[in-house]
Amino acid sequence: MSASDAAAEPRTVPPLASHYGAAAQLGIDVGGTSIKGAIVDLRTGQLAGPIHSVQTPGTATPEHVATRVRQIAAAEHWTGSVGIALPGVIVGSSLHHAPNLSSAWEREGALDRLRMPGDGDVVLINDADAAGLAELTYGPSGSSDNGLTVVLTFGTGIGSALIHDGDLIANSELGGLVVGAGRFEDVASGRAISDDELTPAQWAERAQPFFDQLEAMLNPGRWVLGGGFSEKFEQYSSRLKLTKPVDVAHLGEHAGIVGAAAAVKWARESGTQSDQR
Repeated sequence: MSASDAAAEPRTVPPLASHYGAAAQLGIDVGGTSIKGAIVDLRTGQLAGPIHSVQTPGTATPEHVATRVRQIAAAEHWTGSVGIALPGVIVGSSLHHAPNLSSAWEREGALDRLRMPGDGDVVLINDADAAGLAELTYGPSGSSDNGLTVVLTFGTGIGSALIHDGDLIANSELGGLVVGAGRFEDVASGRAISDDELTPAQWAERAQPFFDQLEAMLNPGRWVLGGGFSEKFEQYSSRLKLTKPVDVAHLGEHAGIVGAAAAVKWARESGTQSDQR
């Protein structure tokens, strides 16, 4: 970004954001194949406008992804704070365990490339944590009195979020759990279901040892399953033998966008600074 870009005059706020006022917030979800963003109404967690989607660049370096993120912000004439969900573990100013992005994200200072024009902060959050924060803020599971809620998102891998007594515990990465000779996300993710053409019974046979281990380790009060898997929730979840209630994720495929937007509000209200740029 050049000095002239940073000093550019603020764009006019479009009627959409103007209508929602302070409740309007831009959330962006960075994925391995696409980057999607939309204005979210923070009062309800509903999308307040169209989803803007651009292809994730093949090299997927911080600079290239930042360019796509700015394109989405420009499409909404947005100059305020932005929430961005990223597919990896945020450590300081770098991103780790993000196999679908360039290894350049692991360099110190990589996340600083995501600074936006204007005066607003950029608030970063792991993508599965964003889904968990969306459920915590707007979903029925967020108000649970059952202690620990475990949110699992089944897609290319398996993302996870832990909600304990109303607080989000970041960077849980339960998809990396190893039982026997396999990792959870390698044998039971949405991709595994598709690639191996698993029936619900076959998937449950693979997944059950991991759920057993997680129940023994975490003693959750509730499970929330989401991602692409949630569309087939009843077919698959009914095959699992779990001791605690299982819910389908309330916000579906938009949870990453909604959670990214909610992260801005959460950071502002909690005074969290570590993942702001």
